[in-house]
Amino acid sequence: MKATKHILKLAESMAKETIKSSDYWTQKDLTHLKKWNSEELSRIKNALLNGRFYASVESVSNSGMSRVIKIGYIYQNKQHIIRDEKILKLAGISKNGRISGGGMDMLFHAQYNLFMSLHRSYKEAHYQKRMSTYNQF
Repeated sequence: MKATKHILKLAESMAKETIKSSDYWTQKDLTHLKKWNSEELSRIKNALLNGRFYASVESVSNSGMSRVIKIGYIYQNKQHIIRDEKILKLAGISKNGRISGGGMDMLFHAQYNLFMSLHRSYKEAHYQKRMSTYNQF
């Protein structure tokens, strides 16, 4: 799947954020980081649309108001766990995998947030028509 303008814009902002917060990456690496991020986001979007997205609950807090979850996708017959905190943030998940909320399916919530973040507008997304539910690890 070719990267859309929206995904390229997201990839660029993620790359700039990585450079800003890192001692290792420099401005010279912007093109490389942008390309890597856009490829990753395109693979995730494709997995979401084609039913190759997976999610699971690893633990639930005692209060039941937050969970530690794991999300990932299948690409070239290999499982890829999403650990990049910028991508997790798009799904509404903290860098340590925690998502807050109760009384609803939080795995669906994470999948839906990620799907909507990868689309430019609600009209373009058509979530109900285009996506199947997540699979479990």
